[in-house]
Amino acid sequence: MPADLSMTMGVSTAFARAGFGVLTAIALTMPATDTLALPAEVFLMRHGHKDRQRGDFNLSPQGLARMQALARAIPACFGAVQQIVVYPFDRASGKNARSYQSAVPLAAATGVRIVIAETAPEQSALVGKALLSDPAVESARVVMIWEHRHLPELASGLGWSAMPPIDDQDFDRLEHLRYQNGTPIPGVEQRSQAALLAMACAHHAPVTSGQARLGRSEASGSQPRP
Repeated sequence: MPADLSMTMGVSTAFARAGFGVLTAIALTMPATDTLALPAEVFLMRHGHKDRQRGDFNLSPQGLARMQALARAIPACFGAVQQIVVYPFDRASGKNARSYQSAVPLAAATGVRIVIAETAPEQSALVGKALLSDPAVESARVVMIWEHRHLPELASGLGWSAMPPIDDQDFDRLEHLRYQNGTPIPGVEQRSQAALLAMACAHHAPVTSGQARLGRSEASGSQPRP
């Protein structure tokens, strides 16, 4: 696997500012008065559908098809994605590979590299907190694809402490967090992936990362295009 796809939390802010698209770790002792560098929007979702009867760690064909459709729909309906962050997987066994596999169609469609949050199994909340102070994703649109049992913990770190657990059979949720007016407490809209894919905008050409970086004023009013 290319080294730039296994970037971990804790790299320097200098690398982030140099454009390597990594997340900087938030120090546990960071003063509460430190300036936040909030993203504009964060989309949270579970990895795609799995076939339990196969007994492997890969997406099912159904799950891959859904992620390929979302790779078109998300940037087409909401605008260019600047960052993709995923739950890590075991390189030897392939365990938890579905989150990474789910991100590949979006990365291919947008040209955005995938960041693997290696500390997520133990520190998903800290991963979320780090994102809210990372200059590399300030005013950006971010997609985070996770293992479902750790999604509420990640959401808590992102300022949404009320995210309900995800049922083991639920592969349709798409949580849309928006940060406005400089507050780290997001507005939240809970969406259905199937409903999004039924919208006309989902069939438009997706907006790629090569286009202009999302500005805060644009992000604060973004809505799915009809």
